[in-house]
Amino acid sequence: MAITVAELGKTIREAAEQGRDAYLTEGRRGAGVLRIRVQASGRVSFYYRYTTADGKRKDHPIGIYSATGRGGLTLEQARDEFGKLALLYRSGIKDIGLHLEAEQRRQAAELKRQAEERERQEAGSLAALLDAYVGYLRDRGKPSWKDVASIFRLHIAEPFPDLAQTRANEIGPKDLRAIFDRLQDKGFTRALGKTRAALHSAYNLAAKSEFDSTIPAAFRLFKVAANPVASLPTYSQLSKPGERVLSPAELRALLAALHADKSMAARALLVGLYLGGQRPTQLARVRAGDVDVERGTITLRDGKGRRQHPRLHVLPLEPVAEIVAGLLEVNGNAPSIFSSDGKTVPHATTLSKLVRDIGEGKYQLRDVRRTAETELARLGVAKDIRAQILSHELGGIQTKHYDRHQYLDEKRQALRLWRRYLDGLLAGSVVAIARKGAIVA
Repeated sequence: MAITVAELGKTIREAAEQGRDAYLTEGRRGAGVLRIRVQASGRVSFYYRYTTADGKRKDHPIGIYSATGRGGLTLEQARDEFGKLALLYRSGIKDIGLHLEAEQRRQAAELKRQAEERERQEAGSLAALLDAYVGYLRDRGKPSWKDVASIFRLHIAEPFPDLAQTRANEIGPKDLRAIFDRLQDKGFTRALGKTRAALHSAYNLAAKSEFDSTIPAAFRLFKVAANPVASLPTYSQLSKPGERVLSPAELRALLAALHADKSMAARALLVGLYLGGQRPTQLARVRAGDVDVERGTITLRDGKGRRQHPRLHVLPLEPVAEIVAGLLEVNGNAPSIFSSDGKTVPHATTLSKLVRDIGEGKYQLRDVRRTAETELARLGVAKDIRAQILSHELGGIQTKHYDRHQYLDEKRQALRLWRRYLDGLLAGSVVAIARKGAIVA
């Protein structure tokens, strides 16, 4: 017979008056019973009582009684739960407790799997891989991280949002072709090479991360087994090496404009030029501590390429001592001796813009560096000394592991020659270049 709410209420009162527990049951034979425990304290608990296959009786808790259903189950709700368990029992599941425990574990495992899958889907996208690579460069102090972030945004994330949200390990060479086809169609040959190189490096880190402990563990999340960029062409035929060299008249006009301009950008360009054409990104990061007035040196940090730690690039201070002395007075405590506000490091694009403006768009900053090396060669400065001055990659085991000579005397001699050449050019002298290393006016 079905238990009524009135009967349950009466049992609750009697248990309290008698100070002992009472029990009520209802159900049909062969399907278990709904067992209600009424405690003297007034607490009422519902159980599903059933017999296991080996003949043992077990009580599986259903819930706590609540007349309103708030914070517990009404009698009707408990009866519904009992009905569900009875169906399971009749279906052949004879140990309800073990079955439900196993089901709970399965559901918990499935929820965990789904959560991990969502996390992998979100964190494992191409966009996430590109962000991870930008962070990798930034954390290692690579000045190129801002440019790489801009390349990824302009040439991948914005024009191809669907591809950016695709899992990185599901992307193949055919998927990536659209990126490079677009760059080719627009004539962005320089950007094409840069985009491919950066994308290749990002995928390379992810592919090697499983076996290389020096790569941040975050890259393992992408589960990349092979680099899809590797099979794509390098497009080297589209990226022609620069050939533009400033004429003596253009170089003289550039020098005159930079001397007349008292901005920090102009100071930085002058220092870089008088030091033989240094890379603007490295030059812009020089701090007061990198200038050794007593030794007469200025140190740049060359982090170009795959170096884990920047290579110290030491140059004689002599050609720019007067300019640098003035910069130290202003920016002795700034993050750069060329800082315009005492707080920030100037960006290479600022220097590039100034050069383009002076040259009216006829040449670029990288052309100035090329001009400096070309003219140093014409002045008779040997190739290996030019390499030391310009911090070109010096290969070979001997140079990499054993040669720690900084060639300061050789650099000083070459840059004195270079300074006299520039000063003569600025003065408007008729300059002849002697192979013996002298300037003849």
